[in-house]
Amino acid sequence: MEETPNKRTFHRFSTKELALTSVLTSLWIVSQLYLGQFIGQITQVHGVTQRMLGWFLMLALAELTKRFGRVTTMAAIASLATRIIRPGRLYSIFVGLGYALGGLAFDILYFLPPWKKLEGKRRSAYLLVTALLSGTVSFVPYLLFKLSMLGFHGFLVWIPFYSFSMVRSSALTVLGVMIGTSVIPQIAVWRSRFDEGYTADS
Repeated sequence: MEETPNKRTFHRFSTKELALTSVLTSLWIVSQLYLGQFIGQITQVHGVTQRMLGWFLMLALAELTKRFGRVTTMAAIASLATRIIRPGRLYSIFVGLGYALGGLAFDILYFLPPWKKLEGKRRSAYLLVTALLSGTVSFVPYLLFKLSMLGFHGFLVWIPFYSFSMVRSSALTVLGVMIGTSVIPQIAVWRSRFDEGYTADS
């Protein structure tokens, strides 16, 4: 099946794509469960692993597969696995939904037809914008949860804190993608090996 240049097409997973998505998803989950709290205590910043590593892995998966839907799948599974076991189930569900939406936003922005042919610094700049926008989107369910709990006037009181937290979280997603852009040439070398599997499995 060939991908038309003017729209996003969801292809079924090839065997290699399924294996790669599983490995990167597992890396995200394990890092969050076993390193997230430790790194948070050292840095005194919440979400360093979830956002910086998570968005780095999103870029890596998108670069390796070049297929829409893989990043969304990884983000949805990782967010579900890391949030369902946490205390405060309702709060955790909203936060996990945010990461899943962030993955979907990254997927959509990454594969927008006008930007797929960008190269060099323009492409790196667009990837950073993609990280910023998708990171901001991931914060929306959390804000809606707080609004429902605090009410409109209570929510307004906390707006400065939430704004700072959103800026900090979005900065971590940008940092993760920034690190990713520095290793894209190495990722491209590995991508050719996965391209060989597409023809056989598609």
